[in-house]
Amino acid sequence: MIELVEVIGIAVALSIDAMVVALCWSASQKQITMKHVAKFAVVFGFFQALMPLLGWVAGDALHQFISQWDHWVAFVLLAGVSVSMLKEAFGDDDEEEEKEKCCGHCEGVKKTDIAWGELLVLAVATSLDALAIGFSFSMAGRAIVWPAILIGIICLVLTALAVLAGKRLSEKAKRFETPMTCLGAFVLLMIGVHILYEHGVFA
Repeated sequence: MIELVEVIGIAVALSIDAMVVALCWSASQKQITMKHVAKFAVVFGFFQALMPLLGWVAGDALHQFISQWDHWVAFVLLAGVSVSMLKEAFGDDDEEEEKEKCCGHCEGVKKTDIAWGELLVLAVATSLDALAIGFSFSMAGRAIVWPAILIGIICLVLTALAVLAGKRLSEKAKRFETPMTCLGAFVLLMIGVHILYEHGVFA
């Protein structure tokens, strides 16, 4: 029972970054569908479950090497997505005007979804900390399969709730799309900086 509570606590803690990222992205969008909710939830949940498994398999053989660089990898990935969001927020105004004048026939080609590549980058960046959990379970000689599955399921549920929460924010603030996109980009960048801080980069 104690071990179950411990794993649930770990899962919730590991899911926080994923929830913030999902919330910021969905809050900056004009329209959120159940496809978006499922897409974010499944991808983020999958990687949150996969990383502990990879960490457990690697054990302490790669721990020394990976632990020296995982925070920089996470920072670079998050910073890259942040820059991409800013570029989108301050994109070509003429192009946006043309989209608004569209008669509706070409509505299907307008960008209304997150690219798979960008989503995968976000999922990997927010799940790198889970590698350490796998390492610790391996060195402690503890099983990892059921904890990894539980971590993935909890992340999936919490991420879905975050996207839905962002949808409600989006519906109430459509006119503030650019500021909210900038805020989302800033939050992602700050998550990356915080990861560096936690690893003593600024000490």
